Amino acid sequence: MSETDEVVAHPQGRRWSPVMIGLIAVVVIVVVVALIAVFTRGGTTAYPADSPEGVVQRYTQALVDGDVDAALSYLPPDDAVACERWETGSGDYRLTLVRSTVRDSTARVEVIVSEVYGGGFLGPDEYQSDDAFDLTRVDGDWKIAMMPWQFRICAERVEP
Repeated sequence: MSETDEVVAHPQGRRWSPVMIGLIAVVVIVVVVALIAVFTRGGTTAYPADSPEGVVQRYTQALVDGDVDAALSYLPPDDAVACERWETGSGDYRLTLVRSTVRDSTARVEVIVSEVYGGGFLGPDEYQSDDAFDLTRVDGDWKIAMMPWQFRICAERVEP
């Protein structure tokens, strides 16, 4: 056997090929980008308090917090005073803003209402429905005139 035919054993084992190094580098980059996306994604957007979206956000947050007086402040004064209280639901709800339409004295905030319930084998179940909050301007402030049933705190008044 000549010197050129001699087989040299590498005690460390196989050498890494450039393709393998490249694949590992791509996997590491993808993992890092995914982690950055998860940890930097935005939480809840805070809307201005004087906007229709902000009024809906604060009204529903007051309900979540159990602050009925604060929630009533987002209803027209006549409704808040003559309100026959309705027990609010204890469901786990999430609102997703779809769109807002604002006119001179009215606004409509369209949302997706998601209700999370149960705890099955693969996690909790979720039900979604499209709904809307209708608002009117009262003395320059937005007040909620109609809301999805899940967020109603006053029984509907039936006029005789």
